[in-house]
Amino acid sequence: MTSFHDCAWCGRPDPTGGYVCPKCYRPVGQALQEMADLAGEPDVNITRQARYGDRDGPRSAEPPIPVDLKASNAAWAAAHVVVTWMDHIATARAVPLPRRRPRVVGPLCIAGWTALPGRCGHPSCDEIRDRRAEHPVAAAARFVVEHLHWLRRQPDATDAAEELLGAAHAVKRLVENPADRWYAGTCLTPIDGDPEQRCTTELYAWPGVTWVRCPGCQTTHQTGPRVRWLLDEARDVRGTATQLATAAARLGRTCTPGQLRALAQRGRLRQATVELDGAEGPQELAWDQWLRPLYRFGDVLTLLDELAEQRRRDEEDRARRASAKASRDRQNATVDHEPDQGVRSDASGTIAPTSSVPGPAAGG
Repeated sequence: MTSFHDCAWCGRPDPTGGYVCPKCYRPVGQALQEMADLAGEPDVNITRQARYGDRDGPRSAEPPIPVDLKASNAAWAAAHVVVTWMDHIATARAVPLPRRRPRVVGPLCIAGWTALPGRCGHPSCDEIRDRRAEHPVAAAARFVVEHLHWLRRQPDATDAAEELLGAAHAVKRLVENPADRWYAGTCLTPIDGDPEQRCTTELYAWPGVTWVRCPGCQTTHQTGPRVRWLLDEARDVRGTATQLATAAARLGRTCTPGQLRALAQRGRLRQATVELDGAEGPQELAWDQWLRPLYRFGDVLTLLDELAEQRRRDEEDRARRASAKASRDRQNATVDHEPDQGVRSDASGTIAPTSSVPGPAAGG
């Protein structure tokens, strides 16, 4: 008689005898399949070949090493998890380890010789153009996917699923580089129409997009209103010059920590203060634990907007002066090149007025 186990995730009994039901285990297979497709992409991040836009702030004078150690460690840890479970499955089930798909060789189809990659519709043609063997992590991930039906029936099915999901998400983070996304706040969408229960998923949006979708409740939010809401909420936040310069750069205000410190030295940016004895009591300057001055984020944004407006007016003024100068130069050049109509010079160099009355005809 087959004993049924309650699913460790949803609590419903699984008639197939698994410790986790097939519905709850399905995302594990999807994540591993995506990991297999992206297995070779983290190498681009590890060798620092990826570019995700302009770098905020000044660059260090010290040349960086050509390898991203954090990305390398994360990719190694993810690969170690998948390979370990692959070896466990192969040992427990007494099945051979997977063999990597060899590099595909052979002629292209007739349309493949002239078509762009993917245009002829043949995966084999794309693999021939790629001419690379299967990545070992991709082979391990596909092997685990093929044996998930057995793995979810084991007592350690929950541990395996959590570790495999973490490894797949780590590879996806390496490829997508979510650090370049900006924080768009908490979703706060009412759940099932109940205003007392709201979605608490944190939102992150890519620069330049006009909307962001909540991964929790799938609600779409416009980024414009959320930016204005975040600005209102963050204006009273205090931070160092480095912290506020980074935050301002994420919001489109280009500045560096050195520029903020220079503005503070010139008295344009005031240091934040803290109240000692209530709202009406004395105040003192705000410092962090390393005795670095703290500034109010709202003051930084206001000052940067004022400086940007001043630069715009200065550029318009310089453009008007340049246009007026060019107009005067053109008028002067026109006057200088006009021919003299009312004077003439004789051989002795004296200037005499010219007459428009014709003289007598020769021989008259």
